Amino acid sequence: MVGGLIAIFTGVYQLWESNQQGVRNLRWEQAKMAREMVNNMLADEGWKAMEMMDWDDDGREYEINGEKVRINAGTIYAVLENPVSDARAKYIVDRFDRSLFLISQLEIAVRSSLVQIDDVRYPLSWYVGHRMCAKKALFEDYIKENAARETLQFFERLDEWNQCQR
Repeated sequence: MVGGLIAIFTGVYQLWESNQQGVRNLRWEQAKMAREMVNNMLADEGWKAMEMMDWDDDGREYEINGEKVRINAGTIYAVLENPVSDARAKYIVDRFDRSLFLISQLEIAVRSSLVQIDDVRYPLSWYVGHRMCAKKALFEDYIKENAARETLQFFERLDEWNQCQR
């Protein structure tokens, strides 16, 4: 009888331990997928939209149709407020729209439990808090008009976004 109870407890413990290992493996795979998604986003042409906002002063130089053009955060804000159809504006909008698409893909991955939000929130949370917050209404309106709804849903998961005033 005692031997039977020990066997039952041993079996239950081994089942529990196996389940815990499965949970750890799943979490590892989620983190790995998150890192891959963030790295792919950073390597994508769309990430240039975020990089353009890094510069408040003279900006950074970009080559557009063979011509060197300086772009800074103010340029981004102006183009998003009043899109015009010159080459610089098209360059900015194309990269910004691509960036928003990639962000929508992060939301879909979070929603489906492919990744966890804590693994994909940075560096976007930094850009929200330091570059987008002051112009939240502009970004929110642009996203609503030009991006998948998942894009705004991703931003709404970020404390930095929710702490901004519209």
